[in-house]
Amino acid sequence: MKKILISLVIILFLVIACTFILIPSTIRVSRAVTINAPKNALYRKLVNASAWSEWWPKKQNTTDASIAYTLQGIRFYPGDPKVISLPVLFKAENFSGDAEITFIPKGIDSTTLQFDVSIPATNNPFKRIAVYFKAKKLANQSSIILAAINKSYSTTKNLYNYDIQKKLVIDSILIFTSVEIKGVPDINSIYLLIDKLNNYIGRNNAKETGDPMVNILTKDSITYLVKVAIPVDKKLPPSGDISYRWMLAGCNILITEVKGGQTEINNAYKQILNYISDYRRVAPAIPFESLVTDRRKEPDSSKWVTRIYYPVM
Repeated sequence: MKKILISLVIILFLVIACTFILIPSTIRVSRAVTINAPKNALYRKLVNASAWSEWWPKKQNTTDASIAYTLQGIRFYPGDPKVISLPVLFKAENFSGDAEITFIPKGIDSTTLQFDVSIPATNNPFKRIAVYFKAKKLANQSSIILAAINKSYSTTKNLYNYDIQKKLVIDSILIFTSVEIKGVPDINSIYLLIDKLNNYIGRNNAKETGDPMVNILTKDSITYLVKVAIPVDKKLPPSGDISYRWMLAGCNILITEVKGGQTEINNAYKQILNYISDYRRVAPAIPFESLVTDRRKEPDSSKWVTRIYYPVM
């Protein structure tokens, strides 16, 4: 009996010794993933706590999802963003701490996200073992979280909320006119110019090869310069305020299609400008909107389809 007791004491001592040898006083969890996305674009998405629902790996049952997101029993709280990282507080029963997601750029169009956390272990060997297994669970969860971010934001549409495509300009012949208008141009003002061009196309036995294109500029929110063009199948002579334009093939252009009214179009422009900044592009010419939907025939602006073209280099 005495030998058995001594053996048990020795085994217990060895277990405790191994615990302190194999499990460090501070348990570090570090996981990383490289995503095909610019750093600034990922940063804008992840520091927005309400946007986490777009990619979070599990549907949330809580109504407070903009603050806490739950995965396998652990709640994650996005913190106040730093310059190159995002603190994340995690909480579970008898287990909590501070993690950090760091944004590491890998060139213009690629970013490494690194999830790091340091968890202090206690001097109690049994609690130390418990913390170790909780840390392993957290490591697994961090891998799931990073994989979910990668899956969602490796696509341009999810990253910018619009399917922004970079394409080459197709050689196009255009007829063009413009007018200055006091006050914000309405639909009728724009379509008067479009009708003017359509009539000119018909008189010259030409054919339209695309939808009407519009660009509206203002410097003072009082006077607006409205530019309208229509692609045609042949070069036409100038006439009065109608002139010829040519879109040279081979240049890069960003294209996205928007469904909705002016507010939706303005939001799309903001995301295109983010894209241009993120990818360090320069706009050599003005953007324009292709009016796919005839606004006069469809009064419901939520059904309007507009294709935005934004030249870049």
